[in-house]
Amino acid sequence: MKALYRIVAAIAMATAFPVLYFQKLVRIVIELGFTEGYFDDAVSLQNLFRLAKDYGFSFSESSFELNSKLLETLSPMKPSAILTVVFLCIAFVMVFAVLICSIFTNAKKLNLLFSGLGAVSVFGAITAFNNMTDYVISGEVALADIINAALSDAGGVITTILSMLGLGSIIDVVGELKILQLGTAFSALFLIFLFVFIWTLSFILIGLEPYKNQKPKKAKKK
Repeated sequence: MKALYRIVAAIAMATAFPVLYFQKLVRIVIELGFTEGYFDDAVSLQNLFRLAKDYGFSFSESSFELNSKLLETLSPMKPSAILTVVFLCIAFVMVFAVLICSIFTNAKKLNLLFSGLGAVSVFGAITAFNNMTDYVISGEVALADIINAALSDAGGVITTILSMLGLGSIIDVVGELKILQLGTAFSALFLIFLFVFIWTLSFILIGLEPYKNQKPKKAKKK
């Protein structure tokens, strides 16, 4: 029974890696302004790596730098963004913690703690991310302002032309953000943590080795 518990828990937690790679990380839905329709798409790690390979795009520190105007525009979303990152970091750490604990130890109570913390962290990340994107969906932080701020420090003829034409007005016509949320990868990750939590709890409640609490029977005297 020890082996059964550890094997199932380890396999269940190991499925988190293909889930996070192949499933959708973020889903976005935009209502198109120039036609009666919606742009509905999602992004996965597999897609990102495929694009990087096909177009030679490389991730670097400069890829994630935000200019001062963009930071100012996104400032209302900062607390929720920080919470999202913190929760996601905890969740990813718990993936490895549960996996290592399942493979190398029989510490069910520790695994219960790790899997429970992982499930709570994923739920917290989803909630915080939704709260962050609500600023854009509600219009408190306009999508046009974000794009204008993102391009404010960019160079090139295209940026200049777009600015002259009034990029904000163009974007208002093109579409309106309706949904921006964490995708199925995180919903599946939550279910994986929940499964390991329930699986571990069941072994703790029913007793993995009940015979340990039983006193050996004395031999009857003839």
